[in-house]
Amino acid sequence: MIAHGISEKNKGKGFMNRKIRQIICVILSIICVIAIWDKPVLAYEKSSNYSDIDSQIKKEIKELHIPGMAIAIVDSKEVLFSEAYGNCDNLDTPFIIGSLSKSFTALAVMQLVEEEKVDLDTTISDYIDTSDYFINASDGDKITVRQLLNQTSGLGTYQRFGNAKITESYGQHQYANINYGLLGEIIETVSGISYSEHMDKNIFSPLSMNHTAATLVQSKENGLITGYRNYFGLPIAGEPDYPDKHSWSTVPAGYLSSSVSDMAKYLQMYLNGGMGIVNQNSLNTMLYDNVYVDDNTPYYYGMGWTLTEEYTEPVLGHSGLVENYMSNMYLLPESGLGIIFLINMNDYLVTNQLADIISQNVIFALLGREQYDISGSPYIVRHLLLNGAYLALVAVAVYPIATIRKWKKKKQTTRLILFDITRHGILPLLLLCLPYMAGIPLWVVWYFVKDLFIVLLLNSSLLLVIGLYKIFFAIFKI
Repeated sequence: MIAHGISEKNKGKGFMNRKIRQIICVILSIICVIAIWDKPVLAYEKSSNYSDIDSQIKKEIKELHIPGMAIAIVDSKEVLFSEAYGNCDNLDTPFIIGSLSKSFTALAVMQLVEEEKVDLDTTISDYIDTSDYFINASDGDKITVRQLLNQTSGLGTYQRFGNAKITESYGQHQYANINYGLLGEIIETVSGISYSEHMDKNIFSPLSMNHTAATLVQSKENGLITGYRNYFGLPIAGEPDYPDKHSWSTVPAGYLSSSVSDMAKYLQMYLNGGMGIVNQNSLNTMLYDNVYVDDNTPYYYGMGWTLTEEYTEPVLGHSGLVENYMSNMYLLPESGLGIIFLINMNDYLVTNQLADIISQNVIFALLGREQYDISGSPYIVRHLLLNGAYLALVAVAVYPIATIRKWKKKKQTTRLILFDITRHGILPLLLLCLPYMAGIPLWVVWYFVKDLFIVLLLNSSLLLVIGLYKIFFAIFKI
C-alpha cells in the first residue's frame, strides 16, 4: 500500500485532491493571464521628432530592464536616426538576429535564380540528396524551392534534418526553421562553397556589412554582444546555443549576426531596388509573392518577410528570436522608410511582448498614430505574478515532504491511496506534458523559457521521488 488513512477530523475539511486541483487551476490561470495580457492603452501623441523617439525608448528599456539595444531608422539615402542603449557600446556591435536571417537566405536564393542556377518551381530533389534530410526521400520530389521560401512545404515546425516529413499542412503556410535550413543546403550545393563563404562573398562584402557574419567564430571576432536569458525576472548573461546542421534551427534560419549599422545598409538595399545585389523583380518576388496566414492578426508571408495591413499603410517586416537575443525589422514602402531593432535579451513570457511594443510605438510615431503606454512597471508586476505561480507549483511539491511524518502516522484508505497516486504519479506527468498539450515540445521550453522548465522539472522530480519513498515505506516500513 502507498498511503495511510485520514482521520475523521480531516474528512470534514474537504478532499486534498480538490484543493490541489484548485491550486493548479489558479497557477495555470495566472500563466494564461500573463500570456494573453492585453496591450497597454494608447496614450502618446504623434511624434516624428527623433529626439522624442529617443527619449521614449530610453524610458521604455529602463522600465523593461533590457540590458542592451540598438535601433536605426533609414530612408533610401541616409540614416535618419540611430542609437545604442544600455550595454551596447556602439552601432557596430553585432547581435544574433534570429529569424531575420531568413530574408538573407532568401536573398541568396534569388541571386541564384537570377543566375539561372536555381528555379523556384523545381523540386528540391534536383539540388540536394533528400535522403540525407527526409524519412522518405521521395518527399523531396514533392517540395519546390518556392514552397520552402513561402513555408508551404508541409514540413513541421519542430522537425529537423533526418526526421523531416511532409505533414497534412502541405500547401499551407506552416512556419518551420527546417525550410530555411534546407535552403541553406541548396545554396551550398549549387554554389560549391559553404553558406558562410557564399553570404560573405555575395551579400555582406558587396554591401560593406563588415560586422555581419554567418559563423560563431567570426561573430565573436566582430565583437558579438553578450546575450541574456531571463530567470525569474533577472537577466542572466549566457552563451548562445549556436547550432550545427542537425539542430532544430540552423544558421540560415536564425543565427546570422549583424550590427544595427550593417542592418541599416541592408534595409537601404531594399529601398533602392536591390543596389546590384538582386534586381527589383527579385525583391518584389521576395516581398509580395506571398501566402495568406490566418493568425490572430492576419498577415501574408513572402520569402523571409511578412506583410501586414494593420497600420495606416502596408508594413513589411520580420521578427527574430533565439535563446538570448531578439530583433525586429520593418520596411514602410509608401513612406520609404526602414527600421531595425536589436536586443540582447530573451524574456519569453514577459519582456518579449513588451519589447515588440517598443518597436510598434516607433512605427506609430512615424505614421502619426498614438502610441502604447507601457509605463507603470508592467515588467515587475508580470514577473511577480509569474514567480508567484512558480512558487505555488513548488509549494505543491514541497508540501508532502514537509508533512511526511504526519503521513506515516495515518491509516491507509482507498481514498488516500488514490490521492497519492494522483499527486505523485499523474500530476508530475501532467506538468511535464503541459507544453506538449500546447503543441510545444519540452525541449523548446528548455531553449526559450528555462525558468519555467526548471520549475516544471523540479516540481515533477520532487513529487515522483517522494511518491517512490512512500511506496518503499508502505512495503518495507523504512
